[in-house]
Amino acid sequence: MSLVNLAHCCSHLQNASKARLGLTSIPCTTLHHTLMLQLQRSGYITSVTIGGPVPPPPSHLNPILDPGDPEYQSQSQSSEPSSPSPNTNTNTNTSADMEKGYSESIITQANIATRRLWVGLKYWNNEPVLHRMRLVSKPTRRVWMGFREIEALARGDPSGYVKGLRGVGESMYVTTDRGLMEVRDCVEKRTGGMILCRVNGV
Repeated sequence: MSLVNLAHCCSHLQNASKARLGLTSIPCTTLHHTLMLQLQRSGYITSVTIGGPVPPPPSHLNPILDPGDPEYQSQSQSSEPSSPSPNTNTNTNTSADMEKGYSESIITQANIATRRLWVGLKYWNNEPVLHRMRLVSKPTRRVWMGFREIEALARGDPSGYVKGLRGVGESMYVTTDRGLMEVRDCVEKRTGGMILCRVNGV
């Protein structure tokens, strides 16, 4: 786990939101991907798409849902294969573009160095939803907390030198032995871990 690269990603997303960008990209790693899915679930970003150096077409900027998400499960259960009607005209160029777009999301040994995570940013009343994002643990000082300390943060009380969650739309993310979670999920599952970063909303 590289906190240096994560710090760069936090700064990049914060600056991209201030610049009012609709789409930006960060390096594709397991940690970044998991954190972006958590940010999407919390409502800070609109979509997460794995692609190459070139931005994917708008038709491929669909949100990637977590397999544990009920919406993901309902979509997978309701999706049934359908055969095209014989009277329907198919556009070969569109099909080729779609196949190319889907192939770009496949990670292989040949293209793993060029993979990017394309993140769709969200705005409300012309203001960025992801207002501020910064690390709590540093490369030279990693902050580990138990369940009781994390519970204090969720209540808004400080724990050590880490301030509690008091702002509207504020979240904090923790890496645990059960995966990366938001602070409130850690309290619900009664687990501790290393505090990664905190995000402030509008």
